Amino acid sequence: MTGYPTYSWPSRPLQPPTVTIVADGTFKQPQPKERPSMIANHMAGLRTDDEFYGYLHENKANTAVVQFGASWCTKCAEFFPTWYKLSKEFSQLKYAVAQVDTLKDAVAGVRYSPTFHFYRNGKLVDRVLGKEQQRLADHLWLHSDSD
Repeated sequence: MTGYPTYSWPSRPLQPPTVTIVADGTFKQPQPKERPSMIANHMAGLRTDDEFYGYLHENKANTAVVQFGASWCTKCAEFFPTWYKLSKEFSQLKYAVAQVDTLKDAVAGVRYSPTFHFYRNGKLVDRVLGKEQQRLADHLWLHSDSD
């Protein structure tokens, strides 16, 4: 058919924006935060590699569980209430949510969203892929017993 434009998907993933456009049309660089934002009293939000590695360093003495997800991920959003409930049930662990769109080095090896990584002494010791409640609960129970 002639006269119709041809559309194609980008050949590589689009990168998140590095600047924000303000209502008056000016560009505003995001300002670094002093510490990670807290999603709840017991759950941190991690947006940069520095925040991620700092969080692991602060929680070396404990087992830290990090959910890797994205704001656009519908499975992550659907599973978050369950994740929150489980985090309250196994309160001896430390919890964080990491944004895969804004992390660079920390997301190496993360291929599925949501992915849950378990860290002890700053090292990855276990992982759970997907949003299966019983599987995640079993892993949380297993790691909470060893603290």
